[in-house]
Amino acid sequence: MPAPQIRVDTVRLAAGQCLMIHLPEGAAVHVQAGRVAVGRHRWLAEQPVMAWQRPQGEGLEVIDQAGWHRIVADSPAQLRILWPAPRPSLWRLIKSRLGRSGLLPGYARPPDDKAAEPSVPHATSQ
Repeated sequence: MPAPQIRVDTVRLAAGQCLMIHLPEGAAVHVQAGRVAVGRHRWLAEQPVMAWQRPQGEGLEVIDQAGWHRIVADSPAQLRILWPAPRPSLWRLIKSRLGRSGLLPGYARPPDDKAAEPSVPHATSQ
């Protein structure tokens, strides 16, 4: 099975421009040029508060929690957004589990040739 591909998007922002984007956990924002602030709403005492991170220079900000993030450019900036590899689909997981059991057509187990052998008493049998 081939390794999953990581998607990379390049974004250019003008000074003062804001980008609202939904990022999954594990995504990364790489600042190639310029200065930006990456913000996300956090809850503090039952109030939403914007928490800002400012990657310095050619910084890298790894997203620790999925959700809507705001990227604001302090100066003209160029970013690369690296998306994590997609997880296996539910159907692939079902096929891997049920296919081994022989419940899906085309994924049958080989016949059990040891079933015809007579049972032999074991040391633990009484």
